[in-house]
Amino acid sequence: MTIHSLDNLSLREIKALRKALDTIPITGIDAAFIAMLQHKISSQTQEIENHIQNEEILKQKALEEAIQNNPKSNIKSTNGRKKS
Repeated sequence: MTIHSLDNLSLREIKALRKALDTIPITGIDAAFIAMLQHKISSQTQEIENHIQNEEILKQKALEEAIQNNPKSNIKSTNGRKKS
């Protein structure tokens, strides 16, 4: 069995394909195949979204660490609150 990949698709394109699978007519033995395909695409989409979220968290932590370790930095965390 040859496995092919859709690596060059954006998350938006993958979500569009998943949404399209909800609108196609399904009959007979195709139902199980389409259900499996829907599940695979949904799982991959969730993994991609989790990966993006984890990358953003790591970037934020790295930025906060860099700011804390920079002796020239006068920026102090205010937790999103303005000082009066």
